[in-house]
Amino acid sequence: MTALPRAELDELAPLLRRAVTLDPSTLARIRRVDDRITALVRLPFGVLAARTIVADESAPADDSTFRADELLGWLDGESTEAPQRRDAAWRGGVPPSSGWQRIDTVPDTDVRPLVRAGALTLKETAEREGVPGAQPRAEVADALLDSVVLTVSAGDRSAPVTLRTLSAVTRLGFLPRGSYIAVDVAGRWIRVAAAYGSVYAERAGLGLTVH
Repeated sequence: MTALPRAELDELAPLLRRAVTLDPSTLARIRRVDDRITALVRLPFGVLAARTIVADESAPADDSTFRADELLGWLDGESTEAPQRRDAAWRGGVPPSSGWQRIDTVPDTDVRPLVRAGALTLKETAEREGVPGAQPRAEVADALLDSVVLTVSAGDRSAPVTLRTLSAVTRLGFLPRGSYIAVDVAGRWIRVAAAYGSVYAERAGLGLTVH
């Protein structure tokens, strides 16, 4: 972390702040490749979200994991000591840093209605179960969130996008009005990239996971 000055990481703070608000104990994995720095966070609603920034200059590759709240405290100047690395605490794979292929782009005017329709379905499901204003049972909510609401194709390649992924993109504030999402694939990974960040989903049985 000493090779990554606070000034270079300030743009990652909004994502870290959202992550800590949702889960105070969540981890942040910071990966540097050439002049790009990416923060990856796992959020409690079952997604892997990321934001990538361009650093001032290239530096040796680095891949470190920290508690997001400790990293945020360091960035905010609450602590003068760089946070302790917690690499062994990270569970699961991470998407590759290269090899992505663009499948298609979709305007936000097509994305938002899908998210709204999904939220309405969740609400109606809870009401049918006699819990107005609440969330449906976890297994029911998971089934709805994992349903494919968008499929994009290019040639012989296609990428299914779930309601969970699209909801995360909008909930995290990654998709400003008048913009679009880009759907990319690399091996078993699907990336939904928006103006202010990306959300990743992993498909089983397709390629290797990169750690």
